[in-house]
Amino acid sequence: MHKITQVSILSRDQCHLCDVVYRMALGLQSELHIATRKVSIEGDARLLERYGERVPVILLDEVEHFAGKVTEGELRRAIKKARWRRPISRILSRLGCGPTRG
Repeated sequence: MHKITQVSILSRDQCHLCDVVYRMALGLQSELHIATRKVSIEGDARLLERYGERVPVILLDEVEHFAGKVTEGELRRAIKKARWRRPISRILSRLGCGPTRG
């Protein structure tokens, strides 16, 4: 069984691009077996100072991968690549049991 990749979209209120990226990630949930959440940075001074106007920021398993505009293809590839980097995924793949690269 594979660990589910956590996709976090850091956003601000009234951010249209944040909403677009969040809906895109939701659309990939069933296909890529990911968990998606949207996190407003406005209630957290530390996040607001760190990310400010750079939203949306896309984190995969709490690691920043994108800021600003991202395409569905870019997001899909990044999710697959993040999953592939897990040591157990590489081992299972070599045994013919893991997710395919791509």
